[in-house]
Amino acid sequence: MCSLAGQHEPPPPRQHAGLLPESLIWAYIVQLSSALRTIHTAGLACRVMDPSKILITGKTRLRVNCVGVFDVLTFDSSQTNHLALMPQYQQADLVSLGKVVLALACNSLAGIQRENLQKAMELVSINYSSDLKNLILYLLTEQSRPRSVNDIMPMIGARFYTQLDASQMRNDVIEEDLAKEVQNGRLFRLLAKLGTINERPEFQKDPTWSETGDRYLLKLFRDHLFHQLDAGVPEKMSLVSRDEKSVLVVTYSDLKRCFDSTFQELQAAASGSL
Repeated sequence: MCSLAGQHEPPPPRQHAGLLPESLIWAYIVQLSSALRTIHTAGLACRVMDPSKILITGKTRLRVNCVGVFDVLTFDSSQTNHLALMPQYQQADLVSLGKVVLALACNSLAGIQRENLQKAMELVSINYSSDLKNLILYLLTEQSRPRSVNDIMPMIGARFYTQLDASQMRNDVIEEDLAKEVQNGRLFRLLAKLGTINERPEFQKDPTWSETGDRYLLKLFRDHLFHQLDAGVPEKMSLVSRDEKSVLVVTYSDLKRCFDSTFQELQAAASGSL
């Protein structure tokens, strides 16, 4: 994890080499504007939209840090209306967002210094689309009416869907990995329970407990193949003893009953019920 300021630094505004891909800048814009939209919709202001307060987690995921700090540090208990200045703070958030985007386009914090703004905008005009340039100008130029973060949504346009598709694909990968872990956990629990039953040296002072009754079926099943025991399906299978002298035809439902009753017997003994 690192800050946006630390991740993207060097070249000064007049250098064209080492600039960020425009697609990456738009990915950042979508995330940052979405964060501001959530905050402003709640009637609050971010007040920390600055490269040093924006964290990069993962490859392109951004998180705004220290939100609310200024509200605490500048709190005035004598003020009757604490939300009176929120519209002014929200307008400042949009200007700050414009500076962040400009810094990204220049790949340098020097680009947002007042004396470098003109050169920085020239750099944007030469290397990036007019949409990105217009968005920066809209955020940094004083407007005749109060601005809203929703105003820049048409400027983002179809690029929003690119980020949405990438997010959904990422969710699909995560859900698939989670499903595998759930399946692995289920199989491990079955194996662990079977391990407490099969070939125990003794139980309740009975050395043959794991070799008789329901436990014997489970032993044969373990030797045969681990299948969908927890589902208890009616499918029949043949269990053959190790000496091949005995053949038992049972269903997975029978094995599930044996499994549940035997494990409950062990749990009851452990809790002192027996």
